[in-house]
Amino acid sequence: MKSTERLPDSELEIMLTLWHNTPPLTAGEITKLLAETHGWKSATVHVLLERLGEKGFVSCDKSGFKHLFTPLITEEEYRKGEEGTMIKRFFGGSAKNMIASLLSADGLTDEDLEEISAMLKQRKGGK
Repeated sequence: MKSTERLPDSELEIMLTLWHNTPPLTAGEITKLLAETHGWKSATVHVLLERLGEKGFVSCDKSGFKHLFTPLITEEEYRKGEEGTMIKRFFGGSAKNMIASLLSADGLTDEDLEEISAMLKQRKGGK
């Protein structure tokens, strides 16, 4: 399993579907869940699931009539890998630089800043 491998958006959508629903899921169930938002057909979902299996992100139980797919990595594990990659690529490996960039963004409300401040206080007090 390669938790640090960045998934293409289409494969990430499959993983999000598995993480946000109760696995295991069949390819048909995944197709139904994604049909409205993506319009993907069953063949597309099968190809994406096969790729995810080859990469070690999902397992497939083929013992029954229907193939059941289960994630082998949690959303949190994947997110942590992505965060580390983003910090390395965009901020020279400095989490401080990333946070400074986010704090200078115009989209933060006073409420956001208060919540961030509380998180930092909690984190600092926890060590």
